[in-house]
Amino acid sequence: MDLSSEALIPDVADTAPLTRREIADLLPEVPDWSFEGGRLAARFACKGFDEAVTFLNEVAGFAAQENHPPDLGIHAGRFVDIAWYTYAIGGLSKNDFIMAARLSGWLRCRQGAFL
Repeated sequence: MDLSSEALIPDVADTAPLTRREIADLLPEVPDWSFEGGRLAARFACKGFDEAVTFLNEVAGFAAQENHPPDLGIHAGRFVDIAWYTYAIGGLSKNDFIMAARLSGWLRCRQGAFL
């Protein structure tokens, strides 16, 4: 089954974070993302600051629909950093990988709109 079509687990507060082995097994399913500092991270280059702000807001809206927001930031005026991490469990959950896969698919559908 495609990771992006899997259902999010509504409440993961009582689950353990993914192990390094589980993370390594899931990483190939989200090729645009990397495991950095305990988070599932990606950086997206925009044309300029205005586009980066618009893109950041679009990503925030996309994530809010699923009620699983990432950490977001703008770096060097045109790069948008996105990092998934489940604070309720102090690590990565499968939800983080599902959301990364969904966001990558959403971005492919919108290719060229911001980047």
